[in-house]
Amino acid sequence: MKKIPRFKTDEEAAGFWETHSFEGYHKDTEEPEIRFIKKPKKTIAIRLDPDDIKSVEKIAGRKGLSYTSLLRMWIKEHLSKEAKRIA
Repeated sequence: MKKIPRFKTDEEAAGFWETHSFEGYHKDTEEPEIRFIKKPKKTIAIRLDPDDIKSVEKIAGRKGLSYTSLLRMWIKEHLSKEAKRIA
C-alpha cells in the first residue's frame, strides 16, 4: 500500500495528483467525521399584504422553494448589498 506524502503547499499537492492516480492511495485515507451545525433561527412576525404573499408564493413555487425560504434568501441578499453599500 502506498502512502500519501505530506505536502507543504497546495501547489505541491496539485502537482502530485496531476501525475498520480488516487486509486493506488485510497487505502491510506480515513472517512472524515462531518457534523453540520444548524444555527438557531429566531421567529419573527411581520404583516404583509395578502397579494404580496400570493406573489411570493407563486415565485417561490416556480423556484421549487417555500415562500419563507425565498423571503429569507431575499432578506440575506438585501442585507449583504446594504452592508457593502454603507461600508
